[in-house]
Amino acid sequence: MLAMSGCSAPQPKPQQTAGGDLSLPKTTAKSEREQALKALEAQVNRAKAEEDWSAFVTLGETLWRELDGDADNQAAVEYMLWKTLQTAFDTPQKRAKMLADPVLATWQPLLNASEQPNLFARQSLADLAEFNPQAIYTRHLIPALREELKTPPQPKQIAVLLPFKGKYHSISQQIRNGLLKAYMISNRQIALRFYDTSDAAQTWARYQQAKAEGADWVIGPLTKEAIDVLAQHNVKDVLALNSTEKAPFYSFNYRSDTEAYQIRKQLEARGFARIGILSSETSRDSSNAFELRAQWLNNPSNRADLVQYPLKNPNLRQALGQLIHEEESEARYNNLRWLLGAKPEFFPRIRQDLQAIVLMGNAEQVAVFHPQFEFFQLKLPVYATANLTPANLQAIKANRDLSDVVFPTIPAIFTAHALETPLEAFGWDSFLISTQLANLAPNLCLTSGQSGILYKDGLQIDKKLIWAHYNKNGQLVRWVPPVVIPAATVPLTDTDLTPQDNNVESGAAPADGSTDLDPASLGRQRD
Repeated sequence: MLAMSGCSAPQPKPQQTAGGDLSLPKTTAKSEREQALKALEAQVNRAKAEEDWSAFVTLGETLWRELDGDADNQAAVEYMLWKTLQTAFDTPQKRAKMLADPVLATWQPLLNASEQPNLFARQSLADLAEFNPQAIYTRHLIPALREELKTPPQPKQIAVLLPFKGKYHSISQQIRNGLLKAYMISNRQIALRFYDTSDAAQTWARYQQAKAEGADWVIGPLTKEAIDVLAQHNVKDVLALNSTEKAPFYSFNYRSDTEAYQIRKQLEARGFARIGILSSETSRDSSNAFELRAQWLNNPSNRADLVQYPLKNPNLRQALGQLIHEEESEARYNNLRWLLGAKPEFFPRIRQDLQAIVLMGNAEQVAVFHPQFEFFQLKLPVYATANLTPANLQAIKANRDLSDVVFPTIPAIFTAHALETPLEAFGWDSFLISTQLANLAPNLCLTSGQSGILYKDGLQIDKKLIWAHYNKNGQLVRWVPPVVIPAATVPLTDTDLTPQDNNVESGAAPADGSTDLDPASLGRQRD
């Protein structure tokens, strides 16, 4: 609450006029004003205690006017009213009730504006001052808030919790390297300290140790077991490096949780309606494949056929043949040969209705699939996933077997920097997010991310990937989508469709939908 005190000074003796009357000393008049202000302040406090918020604001504004000429105490009154109302009306439901009271309604826009993310808040406060110049908070509070927002608060010491021993050792080292490389090009005013969380059960102890040693922000943990340990405690100053749904803190995953969505949007932008999906049975590929198929079929006019191939001894030729109905073409040929009693020249007549194929597998698998398209004379656009992102960013090799394959990937592959692996780019961005979190807001993103264009969705930090492809010479370059020209509908014939067309998938989606980090799925460490 507002605290005001006057400086004590020697009291001058009363002066007697020629007529014998006493005139009050000026200090006595000032004392009476102070008494009046303190009485008004007591009324403000009483209204606050009784939660009579309309009276609280009315009396507070009266006190503010009585302090005309005293900028410091006027600013204190503005701040006191703002913070008190912010606490009293801390939910959307309570905030809505303010509009029913004309006195409180003038303060509701300030509460809303000041609680927006950094960049939005500055503009909202400026607009509020322009359109509500009569409000008392425009005099001192709004200029002070806008000045403070010019330099959003950054952590002074960051603790990094990573498992530096065991199967996650290599992953943690790469993330650490990326963090340090980002730190080296920063102003280096933030201290970095690393803590080993190889024993997930000790995560809470390591967190407490980091806080005791001065950390005001934490990057990590990495594994879901360690995140679950930390999620049992009410901590919010954390950026976990894996997906989490129930934790009360921020999370940032190595893989984009919206990759299937981004692929769908790209296919829709090209005007496709009928796609084929070839996927491995790994947890990640299966999850993406089924998610893409489900999203695609939300549009009744779309069609998506999914075929999966096993991890062990996969017959990729057979999987592709199943998707393009090669066996049905051979069956028609055998029937014709039996009817004619001869062996006519034969080349498989595959289905003609597909407009694009999406290959979900690693680079080696896609490189095996793709050359077979020429054998079948498949002239279809081919898309893949971020699995094709090179493991070594400093020595990207040409690959003619991946020519014209389009896939989402990370910006780091086209950026001049010292990052060597995608995991280093992930570590780099975890430092970037930690120092720029105040600038992330709806419809605002960090375009300088190395693992993607970073944005915030609730407590989750996700990334929008960029698009690349291997050109005719097998070199990896940025991909620029061609101009879309609406294509004529391809008529379907009896030989193109069979009763099995609506159920050609094999395998099943993973029951748990797990996307936990697996060292084998994160790309090979540079030799």
